[in-house]
Amino acid sequence: MRTPPPAPELPPTLWAALHEGDRTAPWLTFHLGSQRSVLTRGAAISQALSWAAALRAVGVGPGGRVGILLPNGPDFVAAFFAAQALGAAAVPLPWPVIDCGPERMVEQLGPVLRRSRLHALITTRAGEAVNWGPPVVTTPSQPLEVPTPGEGTAFLQFTSGSTGDPRGAIISQRAALASATAMVCALELGPSDVGVSWLPFFHDMGLVGVLLTSLVGRFPVHVLRPGDFLMRPRRWLELVSSERATLTVGPNFAWELLVRRVAPEGLDLSSLRCALNGSEPIHRTTLDRFSQKFAAVGFAANAWVPVYGLAEATLGVAFTKPRAPRADLELEGRQVPSVGSVLPGLELVVTDPSGAVKPEGEEGELCVRGPTLMDGYFDHPEATASALRDGWLRTGDLGVVRDGAVYVTGREKELVIQAGRKFHPYDIERVVGAMVDATPNGVAAISRPDPTQGSEALIVVVELRRASGAIDPMLIKGELLRALGVRADEIVFVSAGSMPRTTSGKVKRRALAQARGEA
Repeated sequence: MRTPPPAPELPPTLWAALHEGDRTAPWLTFHLGSQRSVLTRGAAISQALSWAAALRAVGVGPGGRVGILLPNGPDFVAAFFAAQALGAAAVPLPWPVIDCGPERMVEQLGPVLRRSRLHALITTRAGEAVNWGPPVVTTPSQPLEVPTPGEGTAFLQFTSGSTGDPRGAIISQRAALASATAMVCALELGPSDVGVSWLPFFHDMGLVGVLLTSLVGRFPVHVLRPGDFLMRPRRWLELVSSERATLTVGPNFAWELLVRRVAPEGLDLSSLRCALNGSEPIHRTTLDRFSQKFAAVGFAANAWVPVYGLAEATLGVAFTKPRAPRADLELEGRQVPSVGSVLPGLELVVTDPSGAVKPEGEEGELCVRGPTLMDGYFDHPEATASALRDGWLRTGDLGVVRDGAVYVTGREKELVIQAGRKFHPYDIERVVGAMVDATPNGVAAISRPDPTQGSEALIVVVELRRASGAIDPMLIKGELLRALGVRADEIVFVSAGSMPRTTSGKVKRRALAQARGEA
């Protein structure tokens, strides 16, 4: 019988948390090809102070904002904590899976850079050749002594794929530490655990779910880069096997990829007690197929930990208790896995469109309250007022609560979720609209569940001004992949006047999806 470790005490800041625990033991081990790079807490502190000196030299101080454009590695961790040391807010920026060059990254990140109004940007030396706007820091300086930072904003978490109208959740030190601590307690994590992850640190699931939970829970983690996993998915399970990992995490599409592309021979997954699945809709078929395929090499079906969270709640909202799965919910002919119970310290209710709480068992919008909520969206008061009402966060997600178990059944938000990333439809529509002769607002991005991929299929519908305006769909798919990193499954051309619209001329995406049988 495993004895849960005691709940960790909440330090005042992330910088203070970094100073707690053993400073000499391996904390993060980065795997790049056959090379290993081990980072201890002590080394992270020393390197963070060196980056903090470089940031201070360009004028960054308490209350500043520091962009971090780096891949998974020791420099990302040091840069993140350099901002914490100075009392500045870190702003993690998406590092591309495939290197597209700094010029292209400037173009892609333009809206986020303008919204966040950075005081400095830390990136690789290749980034020195382009104009980012704020001062660019690419090398650390001699370490400096820093004062004790305040308890203000820890970081801004921008929604993945949000380029047209970026929304950066303001995450306080209190919220970051409360969220990490709640997840550590829910999963009963402690120094005897070992984690494996390939999730990017710029994403909330990698930053909070991996980096900060390991910081608070004081357990070691082996880290890959996302591109290494995508190019060779087996590497993920090989690390779980060789390092005797007790926990790992990934979105549903990643687990489905393992089912389809990885043979179990030569692996040993018997050490794994927590296999977290979250960030996108969880498919019962994926869970069952993985369990069946890898049972022979020690994977226990009760190791599955379906979870639910979102950036606006810093991350975690509801987690399944390890080794204690809840029954599925049958909804309109499909099995919806439970994401467990609400995390300690949080409250969750299901509401109707007016905000009234609905009875247990009825579907409605999930609303959350507690110490892990964002303070709002940076420089976006309208979005903040819409999301936060009377202390409650309106998630935009639909769900049901039954016997204390939470079930996420759909989304009110019209986001496209693919391969663990969230894309706003208008970003996709903007790229396609620039390529085709479409009617005004005549491009719509919609999605449908795709169990064969374990993710969502993206359908782009284009309403043409005239029939001769169609172009090769492969050109559109290629540009979407290049510009946004999103894969379109189908490009559909329709005649003018075919799309359902509001009185103001906007396309009704949900009605369009229903008319096409996608929803």
